[in-house]
Order: sequence, then C-alpha cells, then structure tokens
Amino acid sequence: MHYKYLNKTFCFFIILFLFAGCVVKNSPFYSKKKDRLVLGKKDNPIIVKLENVNYKTYLYGCSDYSYTLTQDSKEYGKLFVEEIELGFNCTWNGLPSGFFEDNFRSNLKLNDVETVEHIDIDRYSFKTYKVNEQYYSIIYTYIGRKDRFIVDYEGKLYNKLLKSFDKNYVNKYINKKRFYKFYDDSLVRKNILNHYFTLERFNSRD
Repeated sequence: MHYKYLNKTFCFFIILFLFAGCVVKNSPFYSKKKDRLVLGKKDNPIIVKLENVNYKTYLYGCSDYSYTLTQDSKEYGKLFVEEIELGFNCTWNGLPSGFFEDNFRSNLKLNDVETVEHIDIDRYSFKTYKVNEQYYSIIYTYIGRKDRFIVDYEGKLYNKLLKSFDKNYVNKYINKKRFYKFYDDSLVRKNILNHYFTLERFNSRD
C-alpha cells in the first residue's frame, strides 16, 4: 500500500507540473495582455507601459509562476524584471533580494560594487549601486509569496516611483553616468544549482 501511494503521489505531481507549464497567467503586477506594470500605492499607482518586450516564463519545482522580461522604452529606457511566485509548500533559503543582487554581480562579473543609496518604503526596497564610476538601480518589492526585482539602468522609473511615496525625495545619481551592461538571467533557472528556494519538509506518518 505504501508503494502504491507513493506512485500515485508521484504521478499526480508530474501531471500538475506539466499542466502548470502550459498555463498562461497574468500577475496583478504585470499584465501580459496589456504589456504594462502596475507599481506603487493603490490610491496612486504608477502604470508603466512596456515597449519592445521580451517575455520568458519559468517553472521549477515548487515555484508556481515565474517570469522574466526585458523592455526598452523612450520613457524609462532599459528595464529588466523578474517575478517569482513560490508555492505554499516552498520557502526561500535566505533573503531573495540578496540572492538577486549577488547573481546580478556574479553574472556580469562585477567587482567593487558599492551601495550608495538604500531606501525602504512600504514593501519596496530601493537601492542604487556604484561600479567603475557608473550607477545602476534595483527595485525590490514583495507581496505574499511573490517577489519582484527590477533592474532600472537609467533610474527614471526608480526616481518616479520613489517620488510617488515621498514627494520631497531628491535623486543624487540620476544624472550621473549610468551602467548599461545587459543582464538576462533567472534565479528560478539557476535554482537547481544554487538552491535559492526549496520544498519544505513535512513530517509524515508511515
């Protein structure tokens, strides 16, 4: 009976995995149909209309729905976005923002990166970094089991979003030389090697 149960359970998860890979979902954060991001406060949202979008979905293990996208528009310039939604039985093995920042630096082989600005407001974390006298910005936000990372090369979205929370905010780095080396990677894709998140272990009866 024990082996029959295991076989049925295994088959169920295989079917669930395959089905989930075929499902196209729209996140409340990103609408694929409308090609836009919705950021900031509910009563004063920042709507980002995306252009020239390259959209990729990822499914691995206990992640429910994850994607990356890149875009290049006149208003905001180049943006990279990754959203990761973990299943109820899945947990991060550290700070998601730390994993993303480390992978960004490792993927682009960056040394001597300095954090020159770090502001946390209402489930948003804004950071600007300096490398080789050039600057780039990363926005991290989360809600429930969803984590979102935005690399803002020009800092324009970063600036507008921060000012929606704090109208007195002054960006000291937006007019400085910006860092444009292209990043196109995924924590979900690399999870099999780096174990950023794992399936939680539950005690079960024999």
